[in-house]
Amino acid sequence: MSHSYGFKQLERDIGVILQETSDHKAIIDKVKPLLEQLLQNKNLIPAPYRTPRPDKYAQYLLYKPDDEAFSVIAFVWGPGQVAPVHDHLVWGLVGLYEGAVVEKRYRREDRGQSAEPRYAIREVGEVTARRGDISYVYPPDHDIHGVSNPFGEPAITLHIYGADIGKQPRHIHDVATGNYRDIITRHDNEAPVYSSHTAASS
Repeated sequence: MSHSYGFKQLERDIGVILQETSDHKAIIDKVKPLLEQLLQNKNLIPAPYRTPRPDKYAQYLLYKPDDEAFSVIAFVWGPGQVAPVHDHLVWGLVGLYEGAVVEKRYRREDRGQSAEPRYAIREVGEVTARRGDISYVYPPDHDIHGVSNPFGEPAITLHIYGADIGKQPRHIHDVATGNYRDIITRHDNEAPVYSSHTAASS
């Protein structure tokens, strides 16, 4: 990775950004060009972490600093695989590394104490994202989406989140009822692909 933008430089750059602002939208605007550089690195994700799981999408932790101020994740989507509608409760960006996925965006609306169901999950947009495209999430109003790969080829998405998302408590939302349930989505690898102590040349 020495020929391309790498994780130690990313850590330095995000560190500066987080010192400058805590506003989610401002962070996303500043991190987006950094993710664009990562997406250009064709060797960023090693071959063992590019293969879809047969049962569900794969979630591989690529990198996180010691303070877990952010994390970089590769999600690998087999044809037909779907992530349920969910939130994140932290800022995040999603870039298309290979293939294509469909992202549907939602908003949770409080319909009042006397309403049944009280909450509604309303779809507010849909986009097909292809290589190089970048989307984002941040609470409270831009945080709920669902992702799927309805196409015939695998897809890989590269994510940067403002926490270790493999430890982050968040929610899966039921679009039909407006209800949600707590969830933590663990990584499929126990240790990051790139260590913060050995990525100096990355």
